[in-house]
Amino acid sequence: MVIGSILHGAYGDYYEQAVCLKHFRLTHPHVRVKLFAASPHRLTELQVLDFAWADCFELWTEIDKHEINSFFQFQVRDPELRAEVLCKLSPEVLGKLDLQNNRLPWSYLRSILPLLPEYQLRLSDLGQHRLPELMQASGIGPHVFSGPTIGFLWRYRSAGGAIKPVLQSDAALLVKKYSRVFQRLIDAYGCHVLICGMKTPRTAENMYRIDAKYPEYGLDLPIESSTHLKGLSWALELEILSRCTVCVVNPSGFSEALWIKRDAGVLLVDPAPHYLAKALWHRMPIFNLQRPSSFFSAVASRSEQTALDAIQAELNRLLPSTSGRVLEEVQTLAP
Repeated sequence: MVIGSILHGAYGDYYEQAVCLKHFRLTHPHVRVKLFAASPHRLTELQVLDFAWADCFELWTEIDKHEINSFFQFQVRDPELRAEVLCKLSPEVLGKLDLQNNRLPWSYLRSILPLLPEYQLRLSDLGQHRLPELMQASGIGPHVFSGPTIGFLWRYRSAGGAIKPVLQSDAALLVKKYSRVFQRLIDAYGCHVLICGMKTPRTAENMYRIDAKYPEYGLDLPIESSTHLKGLSWALELEILSRCTVCVVNPSGFSEALWIKRDAGVLLVDPAPHYLAKALWHRMPIFNLQRPSSFFSAVASRSEQTALDAIQAELNRLLPSTSGRVLEEVQTLAP
């Protein structure tokens, strides 16, 4: 039995769909999986992940060259997928797709999270080779992981996106808030802050990789205690942040993937009300938002002191158990 699936959407969508399909493939040994990407840019960027569990991972234009019995397709009603891919497929291929069942990855993820190690998406040989090169290009030396680290993911919602920015806090105020919070944690713990999603000018080379989501401004932190990642690779920067002691994240596909990779030690801060509403409506199994305590903690993080207290509590909880692992991984991550 050979099934196909077209990965599509933003990077986080590709990641979540791939996690579900890897789990399905490994728990159904009689089934083979063939993957196809809706975007050539996503296909190129995600070659740093290991897709050896699938028979292939190619651009959707190659589908007609493959023998496929049926499709295990996520979000088949997505307007972009329909306009850019499905309407261009042959009638024979379309006949193998269930165009009525709008399967959501969140429904599948609810049954498999927290994810066992064998179902995680790992780096490919290319990814393992490129990781130290990217770290060197980003200015991340082995000293960074010799002590506590905080990974921070910035995402600010703009009009016209999937998440409406209604009642979102002002960006300038958030920058000042996070700068003050992380400075206090640097002073108290001597930690290094790795910042993803900020201070990256848009260029012709990176425009598809960062999707115009990275502003050119960043946090106001001392350079010896902080590093702004450069948006050089979605998947490799996800890998780097996953190894931090604690991760503090705005909601996005990146932060959802980060939650899937490590579960513990990922704190959601300042979520837009529309994101919370969608998460509750779809019962998204991310950030434990179905639990009242986690939901109200995310809402309360609008307060600077509440956010600081939550990060500090997580640092105190995780430092004893992660310090040894962090020290062991210094050489692994060293350029």
